[in-house]
Parts: sequence; C-alpha cells; structure tokens
Amino acid sequence: MKLVYAYATEQGEAVQAEILGLLRARFRSAEPLETEERDAERGGGSDTIVTVRVEHDHPDAVVDAVRNHPAVIDAAAESFGERV
Repeated sequence: MKLVYAYATEQGEAVQAEILGLLRARFRSAEPLETEERDAERGGGSDTIVTVRVEHDHPDAVVDAVRNHPAVIDAAAESFGERV
C-alpha cells in the first residue's frame, strides 16, 4: 500500500526518519517514494508531504500508527483526495 502523511516542515527532517523507523519496526517494511513541500492549508508555514510504500495487509493499522506520531498532521492510505 501507499501511505501519505504530512507534517509541519519546521518540525525538521528527523520526523521522516522517525516515521520510517516506526514503520519498519512495526510492519517490517517502509520504502520512501516521494517527498514534497507545500504551502500549509492554514497559517503561513509549509507542510512536508511524504509518500511511503508499506507492505501490510491492514492499511488502517499502518495509517493509525503514523497518525499517532505527535508531529504528524494527517495520514491516509493512497492520498489525501483533492489535496494530493
């Protein structure tokens, strides 16, 4: 599955490393595919949008695990709909 998540860019690139580590520890796979910086939908900052491939049979478990990270704004399977 593809997982897309967003975090505030000012949180720093360490967030990506933490998420990859979390995914690899819990689901044994995580392959970064794309990283993009966009203007934030709210406020004057920017968000980093990351797409990762995770091989797992339960997409909801993967999405929930990433959403629980304190720096993550949102996460979704495949895309954020109109935003991506």
